[in-house]
Amino acid sequence: MNGNLLPLNIIREEFPATQNAIYMDVANQGLISRTTRTSFEEHLDNRLHGVNDELSQLRDIEKTRARFAQFIGAEKDEISITKNASEGINIIANAIDWRPGDSVILCPQLEHANNILPWLQVEALHNVQLKFVEPEDGAIPLDAIVKALDSSTRVVALSTATMVPGFRTATEPVAEACRRHGTFLLADGTQSVGILHTEVDRLGVDGLAVSTVKGLMGLYGSGFLYCRRQWADRLKPAYLARFSIDLGNAPESAPILNAAKLRAGAPRFDIGHYNFPGMIAAHASLGQLLEIGTEAIDKHVTSLAKRLASGLLQVGMPVCGGAPGRHTGSIVALGDMATLSGAREVAPYIQSLQSYLAENKVFSSTRRGLLRFSLHLYNTEDEVDQVVDLVKNWSK
Repeated sequence: MNGNLLPLNIIREEFPATQNAIYMDVANQGLISRTTRTSFEEHLDNRLHGVNDELSQLRDIEKTRARFAQFIGAEKDEISITKNASEGINIIANAIDWRPGDSVILCPQLEHANNILPWLQVEALHNVQLKFVEPEDGAIPLDAIVKALDSSTRVVALSTATMVPGFRTATEPVAEACRRHGTFLLADGTQSVGILHTEVDRLGVDGLAVSTVKGLMGLYGSGFLYCRRQWADRLKPAYLARFSIDLGNAPESAPILNAAKLRAGAPRFDIGHYNFPGMIAAHASLGQLLEIGTEAIDKHVTSLAKRLASGLLQVGMPVCGGAPGRHTGSIVALGDMATLSGAREVAPYIQSLQSYLAENKVFSSTRRGLLRFSLHLYNTEDEVDQVVDLVKNWSK
């Protein structure tokens, strides 16, 4: 991967939305590029004219699986194709052989609902204890998680970057503690993968669930699940379909009359047929991200986020996390973090400011009472400065 970001004017030509607006809402939905848009046109043309080369399409799936594995530093057989991060989390939650007395640790105030609901269901179905930890200055409390870990802990669920306020999570100390206890560390990477440099071995995670629609610059309805091979071979899928099974050289339509052999590794979690347009698009966007280099993207985006946070602080705005630091990733949020737990009502100025920015063609979003700016490779220092100036004008 390249170590330097391509010239921004070249990058921005790939994203028409950047020509007439300032797009800082990647945490809601990322932009797709011209290259990604054209990548699945041939597939749609084939559908239009009744051409169905299924073998070729399945080869495309395997190419995309391999490319995502390369993207996060994994092996191809550690990747399952999913619809989204929510499905990936549910796959793991329902593949574990739960025992009464087992426990799961998470910080619900900082997680998306879809990384809470599966564990509430596990609690109800299997008499599993949920151990909730409280945020620490808006961040996932690593020390509290490590302290709560014991021999009963089967899963720790967390996000590599939270939905809001968007801080990075330094997973390494939790990963080390999980290894000591034989605990599965499952991460929701939707707000980081594609934007922040991601190597699963460095993170120490056993599972990583991702949707393609945000940082991966893809479509809704497609995603990936990384599951470390040593774990995948021990887990039993809750659902089976043709592509979960190893039939050797038998065709897809071959009858299955006896107990079937699961595919090795994470592909055993593949269910039913694939979202071919979504995977073709992901192959194209992953290719662009690999060409630019995720380390360069991470450096660029983090620099912009720090510039934005510093500028907003100078204007007198309540930036979550205060001055930029190790917690800073690609998301900058404004507001009172007490709203994360519902302990405080949403301040009226949040909606007022967002509406003012929208009138001036700045895309942002609100989540849990906080105004969220989220950045990607196509954002610029000039855009950051324009947003700071707009907020300054609004505050007057």
